[in-house]
Amino acid sequence: MLLAALVLGGLALYFFGVRAALWSAGATLALCIIALFAPRYATAIYAFIAAGAIALWQVGSRRPRPPDAVLAVRLVRGAVKRAWSTARSLLGSNGDKND
Repeated sequence: MLLAALVLGGLALYFFGVRAALWSAGATLALCIIALFAPRYATAIYAFIAAGAIALWQVGSRRPRPPDAVLAVRLVRGAVKRAWSTARSLLGSNGDKND
């Protein structure tokens, strides 16, 4: 549920910017919560989310990215690199290939 919201939010962030990413992640999370409490409609809701993800990818890949999307993706990449570096240092992998 949260993973789907994060993935669709990240996809919308990459192609459309911050505002669209927040709307996309929020709508996905709301639909997943509805599917959790209404199992009769869960399959239709998940199919709708999948169709929305495919449409988001198809439309987003054909249009130029807005400047706030480029800046946000750059900031996220930096944060992921710092987190990866911290995780590697905490796990003891110092990059030596002669172990």
